[in-house]
Parts: sequence; C-alpha cells; structure tokens
Amino acid sequence: MIPPQEASARRREIEDKLKQEEETLSFIRDSLEKSDQLTKNMVSILSSFESRLMKLENSIIPVHKQTENLQRLQENVEKTLSCLDHVISYYHVASDTEKIIREGPTGRLEEYLGSMAKIQKAVEYFQDNSPDSPELNKVKLLFERGKESLESEFRSLMTRHSKVVSPVLILDLISGEDELEVQEEVPLEHLPEGVLQDVIRISRWLV
Repeated sequence: MIPPQEASARRREIEDKLKQEEETLSFIRDSLEKSDQLTKNMVSILSSFESRLMKLENSIIPVHKQTENLQRLQENVEKTLSCLDHVISYYHVASDTEKIIREGPTGRLEEYLGSMAKIQKAVEYFQDNSPDSPELNKVKLLFERGKESLESEFRSLMTRHSKVVSPVLILDLISGEDELEVQEEVPLEHLPEGVLQDVIRISRWLV
C-alpha cells in the first residue's frame, strides 16, 4: 500500500500536469480562434478587393471601348479630310497654273511641264468623276493652250539651233556614190545637248 504522503505527492504532480495540459489546450484554442478570425478578416478584405476590382474593370472597359471608337472616328475623319483636300486641289489647278501657261515655257521648261502634268491629272479626274463640271472645260482649254505653247517652243528651239544642210551635201548622202570613193565621214552639226534634251521632253507632250 502506497504511503499517504507519497500518494499525496503523486496526486499533486498529476494535478499540476493536468493544469499545464489545460493551459496548453486553452492557448491552442485561443490561437485557433485568433487564426480563424484573421482568416475571416483576410477573406473579407480579399472579397472587398475583388468587388472593387470588378467595379473598376466594369468602369474601365466602356471607357476603353469609347477611346477605341474615338480613335477610329478620328482616323476616318483624317482620311476623309485628306481625300477632300486631294479633290479640292483639282479645283485649284486652273487658277494655280494659268499664269505659268500664259507666260509660256521659254526659260522655265521644268516648271512649265510640271504645271502641264497637274493640268493633265485634273483633266483625267474631271473626265472620270465629274464630266459635266465647268472645271473640266477650263482645264481642257488650258491644257490645249499649253500644248500649243510647247509646240511653238519646239519650233523656236529647232529654228534657233538647227544648222541648214546644203542641198549638195543632201544629194551626196542620198546617192551614196561619194561614200565609195571617199572614206571620210560627212560632217553634220547636231543640236547642243541641253537643247536636245529640251526638244525630247517637249516632243513627248506633242505626240
């Protein structure tokens, strides 16, 4: 039989251990409750954040679509304005080139031919898109006047820079008899290179 004193000591030891276990269990319980509360708080925060994010997304998407639509509209407007500017430019061709055509190509052939090219494009545009337009008659008349001036310039260049070949030399070249007896080349004077290039460029407009 266990002595009363020893039994009492063992009982206190067991009670102390039980008390420690109860304290440990209480600490674990408190910790779990705190952890559970933290989890709930975190879930609540995340839910609130997700809700706000969805609201923000729902607000941004329409704005983004509106921005895309506005950008498309702006591009269409710019293209339309560009087309209008291009079309309107044909209505200004006659007034923009009339002075140059009236003054003629002498000494300004490059600028003159550039104006003729603009007039030709205007004629083609009005013939294709607005054949009843009075502008067509204007640019056609201006174009014909320009061709007449080019023809006059062509004749002038040829007259001023061409050298007359003697009838005797022409007959010699045609007959070919002297070529058999004399192996020399018959001298023929050509147009100056710059004049020749101008004549070639003008002739392309007279074909």
